[in-house]
Amino acid sequence: MDHITSKVYNHMKSLADQNGFLPTIRQTAEQLELQIHEVESAIGELQKEGKVVITDIPAKSIIELAD
Repeated sequence: MDHITSKVYNHMKSLADQNGFLPTIRQTAEQLELQIHEVESAIGELQKEGKVVITDIPAKSIIELAD
C-alpha cells in the first residue's frame, strides 16, 4: 500500500470509528488536502486489496470498510 492509499485508509477508518460512517470522496480529499482523483485512485487500490467494498446504486456509490 503506497503512502496516499495508506493515508486515505487510516483517515476513513478513524472517521468510521468516531462517527459510524465514512466521509465522501470530496470530504476526504479536502480533509487530507489531496486531489479528488488521488482519493479515487486510493479507494480503487483499497478495493483491489479487499479493504473496502463499493456498492453502486443509481446516482450514488456506497463505500464500506471490509474489515
